Amino acid sequence: MSITVHILHDNTLTAENRDKLAYVVERYDQIVKFYNVEELCPEKIAEIKQLCARVVKMRFTIATFYRLFIHHILAPDIDKIIYFDSDIIANLDIKELWEIDLGENVLGVILRRHQKINPPEGDNYYFNAGVLLINVPAFRNEEANLKNTLKLMAEKSPSSANDQELLNYYFEKRTLHLPVKFNRLIKWERRQKATNIYEKIYHCSHADSVLGLGLDMSDLFNRLWMSYFIKTPWFDADSIGRIYSEFKKINNSFSEYTLKISATVSNRVRAFYVEPKKLDAMKKHFLIRDDEEVILAENEDSIPKLIESMKASKKKKVFFILTEELMKKKFPFKRLVDEGFVNGKDFVKGWELLSTSRGEPFNTYPFINFM
Repeated sequence: MSITVHILHDNTLTAENRDKLAYVVERYDQIVKFYNVEELCPEKIAEIKQLCARVVKMRFTIATFYRLFIHHILAPDIDKIIYFDSDIIANLDIKELWEIDLGENVLGVILRRHQKINPPEGDNYYFNAGVLLINVPAFRNEEANLKNTLKLMAEKSPSSANDQELLNYYFEKRTLHLPVKFNRLIKWERRQKATNIYEKIYHCSHADSVLGLGLDMSDLFNRLWMSYFIKTPWFDADSIGRIYSEFKKINNSFSEYTLKISATVSNRVRAFYVEPKKLDAMKKHFLIRDDEEVILAENEDSIPKLIESMKASKKKKVFFILTEELMKKKFPFKRLVDEGFVNGKDFVKGWELLSTSRGEPFNTYPFINFM
């Protein structure tokens, strides 16, 4: 089966990475074409930014909207497309997906409810847009309506004005529901304790959000990803060297931090600031005694309580802050500093001391980025 890979990109794609992508495709005697969407569709991008002003502040980039005008980018004689996000591992022959007849449907999709054991009612017809089978002529005919719908969504609910919500809302009744194997979220495979890798399309959505991909080869999906990664030109001496350098840097930083903590705790009593739901786990991890002070991070009102306690016991206690986020916001260390408290002396970021030996997972996903 001859495959043409169409890569939609922006100006961040370097010449080196473009050459590496081309090398991978050509090594398997297939064809690759590159499309700089920033250069090809500046008006379309400007429209999206105008319709959906919050796009510049979203966790994802404007590139997620590229699929909405894919029919402007590719040749007009192309009438069907398999669309993949960039975080996809196609561990099967995609010919099976390609040969599915869409009929009058605009999209072939995989419903999210199939991913879960007990899905919420709202998931009944919601699909993830990371894998799509697209009927291009039918999709092209809806461009004006899609734009108007996105405008209405942005006016009514800015937080929901993104491409996936748009596709779900507009094409809900014109989708062909495909087998779940064509878009299987790795995070759900892990949560359902998968014991084997099958011929499926695996999706590492949002860096998987369950520690993402990493270097622990006892994990099935890390091994799957690595088995493909080592076949690419990105796996080389430099990537191994970067991993080594980062591990060395972390080890040195942790050693220095441990020495600093030892000096800090000397002649001082420990105290802890921790979320109620994590209290039992932290008691076991830090061997917290009954006579040691624990302040519960229940809400923002707990911050003044923490500060008052720190003032009352200054130079007598060191506070282990075990809450990296409070009420979905980063812990406000600046408030402690503004009160005259010193990091590494009056308080420490306790979560940096969590250990894998006590059941804390070690996230090696950052090393994957360095590779």
